[in-house]
Amino acid sequence: MITSSTWTRFHRVCACAAIGVAVVPGWAAAQSGSGFYLSQEVGLNLAPGVELLGNSNDRASRCDEFINPRFAEVPGCTDPDRGSGAGWKTAYGGAAGLLAGVAAGYRFGERLRVEAEWFHRESEYDQTAPVTSATGDTLGKLDGEIQRADNRLGSISSHSVFANVYVDFPSRSRLTPYVGVGGGVGLTELDYGDLWARNPDPAAIGTAAGLPNEAEVRRNLAATTSSKQGELDDRLTAWQVLGGVDYALSDSVSLGVKARWVRFGRFLAEGIEWERLRSHPSQLRLDGSEPVTFRIRTGDALTFVAASLSMRYAF
Repeated sequence: MITSSTWTRFHRVCACAAIGVAVVPGWAAAQSGSGFYLSQEVGLNLAPGVELLGNSNDRASRCDEFINPRFAEVPGCTDPDRGSGAGWKTAYGGAAGLLAGVAAGYRFGERLRVEAEWFHRESEYDQTAPVTSATGDTLGKLDGEIQRADNRLGSISSHSVFANVYVDFPSRSRLTPYVGVGGGVGLTELDYGDLWARNPDPAAIGTAAGLPNEAEVRRNLAATTSSKQGELDDRLTAWQVLGGVDYALSDSVSLGVKARWVRFGRFLAEGIEWERLRSHPSQLRLDGSEPVTFRIRTGDALTFVAASLSMRYAF
């Protein structure tokens, strides 16, 4: 689903693109003999489903001083090597969104051209899905001690810069098909959120079982929540395959349709703090020591396909 906020951002991107080429047509008519050109495009993108994998350096809840003041009596809770947890996984379906871009290029003869391209894409997932274990199994504490464990993926967006090479196939008509390849880098953002909520009934808090202060830990841990909402970002290398056809309106102006398939690397964001961890700051000790962070990565490379309308101005 393409939301109203996405349309607003898309209009801003299109406005920026239009400013860069608005003065070109008059100039192009006077400069049509050279090989330089500018282009702009707007279109839609489709992204496949994505799997997010997470893990953290958190300790067991019974080792949390905010929850268990007697944590030092629990074996392993003061071990300096916390390691990392077993992790969790969330899967989401596909998404659609908008794409807009501009490019500057140079044509070598009739067939070969190169260009530098910038485009912005936003794929709107807007999905909330249950968290599973890293192996895909239902969490053991879910519907018991933990009543809710959900992750949300709002969108995946990227501002990307590419260098592209095209081969044109001129014909006797006004139509010119072409194919191309390119490589580049994209600043990629995930609109991410999670919520873990424990049972408000102290009797359901199995983590406290067997502790000398079991009743206290049950009370302290009941009804606590852990959550995070915000933008996660990573800089990813990418490559793409392009193809399309242009229709010449004049010697200097053409309209066209373009399709592309883009593959980015795997996304990774590290050192993320929860906004609240079991209803307290993202740390294990009252004095602020032992901060707790987590990381989110994608199970596979990020890809999308897009189709757009383009306009090119030759100089």
